[in-house]
Amino acid sequence: MSMIKIITPDAQDFSEPVASLIKISRQGLRGVDLAAFEKRAGAITAHEIAKLAKDLREDEPLIHMLAIGATGAFGPNRNGDGFTAEVCKRQHPTFVKHARFFRDHQNKNKAKSYGLVKWSGFHDPMKRIELVVALNGSKEAAERNNGLVADKELEKLAKDKPIATSMACLVSHDICSYCSNKAPKRADYCVGTDQGGQCKAGGLRDNIGSLVEIDGGIHHLHADNPDPTFFDISHVYRPADRIAYVTGLLKAAGDHVIGGAELAEVMGVTLPSELLLPAGQPAAVEPLFKLAMELASLEAQVAARRDLTGYVGAFSPDVQELPALPSQCREKAGQFLMALADNRCLLPMATFLELFANQPREKAAMIAESVRQQLPGVYSRLLEQPDLPNRLATLAYQPAPASGAAFRLWAAKQASALSVQPAAARARAMRAAVRDVVPSLDTTYEKRAADAGVAGMLAEEYALYKLAFLGALTAPDDEMQLTAAITLLQNYVM
Repeated sequence: MSMIKIITPDAQDFSEPVASLIKISRQGLRGVDLAAFEKRAGAITAHEIAKLAKDLREDEPLIHMLAIGATGAFGPNRNGDGFTAEVCKRQHPTFVKHARFFRDHQNKNKAKSYGLVKWSGFHDPMKRIELVVALNGSKEAAERNNGLVADKELEKLAKDKPIATSMACLVSHDICSYCSNKAPKRADYCVGTDQGGQCKAGGLRDNIGSLVEIDGGIHHLHADNPDPTFFDISHVYRPADRIAYVTGLLKAAGDHVIGGAELAEVMGVTLPSELLLPAGQPAAVEPLFKLAMELASLEAQVAARRDLTGYVGAFSPDVQELPALPSQCREKAGQFLMALADNRCLLPMATFLELFANQPREKAAMIAESVRQQLPGVYSRLLEQPDLPNRLATLAYQPAPASGAAFRLWAAKQASALSVQPAAARARAMRAAVRDVVPSLDTTYEKRAADAGVAGMLAEEYALYKLAFLGALTAPDDEMQLTAAITLLQNYVM
């Protein structure tokens, strides 16, 4: 297990702005600009940045950021998280390796980043991690860095206005600063002796960030983080209001410290795929894994997405009749699946079971009903399973490179009933509305159990089939995104 943590804006008091534009002339960092930067960052850091500036383009302005202060010098941050000087020295390079500059932790897609972390270092005299981020200052810079133009950030910095920045990191576990309890997830946090626990300081579960009178002195109870991997720096807007809103903890100031792990949970911050995937995976695994992450992020939003409500009727049995499978589709399953993908035809659950579980048509329809109940949240459950990369590497539902003429003809005839391409799905939904046979959505979704027996296992297989199906599609980005959302919507139709 592991935890994602958020480090909020101004989590520690550095007595100066956490982000500052580095003023560099065409001759480099020198003269008055050099002196001003040395005053903020010190001569050693300034020397490193001067070398870095020589290789950067004018449309990639640099900002200097104060990221993490070591616990021994600054204490734990206001979210109750601490990072020792040794950890800061060892782990600061993960900023350069994994992090980009985003907005509001929208980090699932690197193409929506606004800059790159070019340098990190531990400033030993000041006991803090410092960063240099190159922002995308023009459309050309954004294209070079596969991102977006950081127009809002640069406008603020040019006017000497502060920008609030927030960071995210992954830890395998954290350690209570008082009782040394190791917790791989927040549910494992220690509790106080008054609640039957072992932590005499009150426990991280209920008292993280508290000042506790104990052992004849004051102890600042916090979670020590021994192995953080930093993967996200974000510009956040109205941070205090946003944090209060997303947590729903609108209490009096000082009434409750919101821990970094709790913040990450309520804000829905996720890991980039490269941190979730073990090294050495086949090339085909990463795009499928990213698809699973995208679908998992959509799962909790399905019922609320207005742009999808018009497609619910597309999955009504009255307008989506189950087709009779063509001959040799089992013997040549790869070719058959390719023909389906070419026509955007998604097999309904019952037909999928008939094909791959080799069930009679009537029995497949009966089994499908119990399996359907396990489909909501299936991608979130799959991502929690450590063997998912291996399952994707050996996926049985990958379409073949080409399909036979007979399969292509069959799929083309079934497109009006089976296609999840937006136009075809919309046409079926309209027919369902005219006939007054629009099904309902499973809006009472709560996360299903991961050990739901055979039904849960078959639901996972059907979800894997959908990943292979979507992975085989080639379409314009806008249409592909909607097609994927419609494909996921089917999991929630009752």
